[in-house]
Amino acid sequence: YVGPMVYVGLSAHQGLCDRHRTLDIGRLFSKQRLLMRQSLTETLAEWLVQTRAAGFSEETLAIARDYTLDWLGSALAGHATEAGAMLREYAQLQPSGPCRVLGLSRGCGAETAAFVNGALSHIVEMDDIDRGSVVHPAAVIMPAALAVAEREAARGRDFLAAVVAGYEIAIRVGEAVGKAHYRYFHNTATCGVFGAAAAAGWLLGLNAEQFVWALGNAGTQAAGLWEFNREGAMSKHLHPGRAAANGVLAADLAALGFTAARRILEGERGFFAATAADAKPSRVLAGLGEAELKIKGVSIKPHASCRHTHSTIDAALRLRERAADLQNIDRVTVETYQAALALCNNPDPRTARAAKFSLQYCVASALRRGRVGLSDFSPQTIMDPNLRELMARVRVRVAPEFEARYPAAWPARVRVDWEDGRMLEETVEHPKGDPENPLTRSELEAKFRELTAFGGFGRETEAWLDWVNGLSLLSF
Repeated sequence: YVGPMVYVGLSAHQGLCDRHRTLDIGRLFSKQRLLMRQSLTETLAEWLVQTRAAGFSEETLAIARDYTLDWLGSALAGHATEAGAMLREYAQLQPSGPCRVLGLSRGCGAETAAFVNGALSHIVEMDDIDRGSVVHPAAVIMPAALAVAEREAARGRDFLAAVVAGYEIAIRVGEAVGKAHYRYFHNTATCGVFGAAAAAGWLLGLNAEQFVWALGNAGTQAAGLWEFNREGAMSKHLHPGRAAANGVLAADLAALGFTAARRILEGERGFFAATAADAKPSRVLAGLGEAELKIKGVSIKPHASCRHTHSTIDAALRLRERAADLQNIDRVTVETYQAALALCNNPDPRTARAAKFSLQYCVASALRRGRVGLSDFSPQTIMDPNLRELMARVRVRVAPEFEARYPAAWPARVRVDWEDGRMLEETVEHPKGDPENPLTRSELEAKFRELTAFGGFGRETEAWLDWVNGLSLLSF
């Protein structure tokens, strides 16, 4: 017996030595599937320790750097909002510390910085999203990793590696919770906290046993309910912020020997049993160490609204290009999957937060204005009479064939019928920003510039770009 691991066919001495070698991760984890009495978090913990010893490729670190740029832009843009102003005020009331709060002149403690940066980065709805897990990984994992990296004076390369590891853990847990969980719980918060703890623990140099405790302590703090969406309330921003801060806390306590449940995921009264009626625990470990890293499948958002609206927006934009005119429309029909309707069927949004979760508003904006950007959610644009007249003609419904493909794909079909009998229709399987339809580097940088300008940081854009581009050589 070595730490929390039980090795079959390996002596305890061999197990200890293997932690300090560069390993063939795929071969090792094929053998580990034969292990007895090992919890899911124990296997994840051992993967984290062994992978940290082996390291990630330069290509993978470069991918993490691009996601860092995308996250940073979203966090800076959050400052221009009402909720962002409140978060800034909250940060100013907290004790000073070594960890930066983006956009402020002074730092805070690690948990406070992780909380505020996480909350800020989720406000404008342009942070990244993973389809299979329905998790916004950056908004939780980046703030936790940045806070710990700064406090511990880590290298930039280690920060990027911690981000990759955090994405891997959060997405794997998210893929396992099933559809029922998402009806009540926000996966970004409930599953993201595991990734935040993994990223923080990576930077703290936790051993396998401590990683088990970090993940266990994270899981017992998992929270985030969808009820806020009924009112378009600000609580959504709390979800990634608290998950990031709780991940830091979970890892810090684990480093001190603070124990936690080793079967926090699959236990009789654990995370899956409590929150996920149709959970598939086997997905947590499926392909671990062998399949492509999860960060390579994460989508980046070009539109400033809930990702569940993006296939609809892209379909509407295509129709706008094809249509001879957009006058005298009789009706617009949107077909998509059930989760999109559950969150985004709002025919009468009155606030920016509500409009970002309205299929009707987003499709109308795409058809009328040809965009659904940051500037399209002001009170004046939301209440535009011409836009609201078109919104009233939008009908949304579930398409069984799309529901069957969700969450592996997030498709939508938009049909426009004119009063004179004309009809046009477009279907989008992979909206812009999916791995199958990615943003180019120039498009990513253009998005970053738009976000920083919106947040009031236009003069600092190039300095931030240089900072991100140099992360691999940086020491915090």
